[in-house]
Amino acid sequence: MMNWFVLTLISSVALSLRELSVKRAGPGLSSAYMSWGLNFFMFLMILGITFLFGKTVPVTDVFLKILVLAAIMDAVATLLYLSAIKHGDLSKTIPMLCFIPVVQLFVTPILVHENLSFPGVAGVLVVVAGSYILNIQQWDGFFSPIKGIVRNKSTLMMLATACIWGVSSSFHKIGIRQTNPLFWGTCEIGLISLFLFPIAMKSEKKAFSVQKIKKTIWPALFSTFTVLSYYMAINLGPVAYVSSVRRMAVLFSVVIGVVVLKEKARTTGLLGGLIMITGSVIICLFG
Repeated sequence: MMNWFVLTLISSVALSLRELSVKRAGPGLSSAYMSWGLNFFMFLMILGITFLFGKTVPVTDVFLKILVLAAIMDAVATLLYLSAIKHGDLSKTIPMLCFIPVVQLFVTPILVHENLSFPGVAGVLVVVAGSYILNIQQWDGFFSPIKGIVRNKSTLMMLATACIWGVSSSFHKIGIRQTNPLFWGTCEIGLISLFLFPIAMKSEKKAFSVQKIKKTIWPALFSTFTVLSYYMAINLGPVAYVSSVRRMAVLFSVVIGVVVLKEKARTTGLLGGLIMITGSVIICLFG
C-alpha cells in the first residue's frame, strides 16, 4: 500500500498535467464553463469507479452538513480563483495560493486534531517559501505580491481563495473519515458541479455544444487522478503535510512549461524549486 507522500506526489504530477490540458483546451471557453465541465466529467468518472470498487457506507446528518458546507466553500473558492486569474496579474495572484498550508497549520489542529512536529512545521514553511519564490514571475521585490493585497482586488480574491481551501481541506478529511475517499469524492464533486452549472450556462452561448463539452474531458481525466490521490493521501497523512508537498505541482508545471511548451527557464524558478524540494525532504524524513 502506498503511503501519503507517494500519493501526494502522484497528485502533484496529475495536477500539473491538468493545468497543461486546461491551457491547451481552454481557448474559446469561459473559465466558469471549463470549471463546470471539468467537475461534471470528474464526477461521472469517480461515480463509475465508486460503483465498481466502492463500499456501501451509512450517511449521517453530520456527514450531510459537512458535505454541503465543503461543496459550497469549494464552489465559491473556484469562482474566486477563476476570477482572480482572469482579471489579475498571475505574478501577483498565484503566489497567494502558497499560503494554503499556512492556514492549515492553524486550522487542522482545531478541526481534525492533527498535531504536527516542529521539523514538520519547519518543512511546511520551507515549501511555502520556495513555492512563493517560484511563483514570482517578475522580480520587482520579494514582497510585491503581498503588497498587492491592499491595492489589487484580484490578489485579495486569491488570498481569500487560499483561506477557503485551507479550511475546506479539513472538512474533506472529516468527510473521508466518516466514509471513504471514493464516496466523499463522488458526493462533493457532484455537488460542486451542480452549484457551478447555472453560472456555466450563463457564461457560454450554445452551452451544450458537443465540441465545447469534449474540450473538458482531458482536464477532467487528470483531475480525477489528482483528486482521488489527494483524498487518499489526506486519509493517511496530516493535511498540512499533504498540502505542502502537493505544492510541488507548481514545480512540475514549470518543468513541463520549459520542456513541452518551450518556455524560458527563470533563475527564481530554479531557486524556488530547490527550496521546495528541500522542504519536502524535511517533511518526508522528519515530519
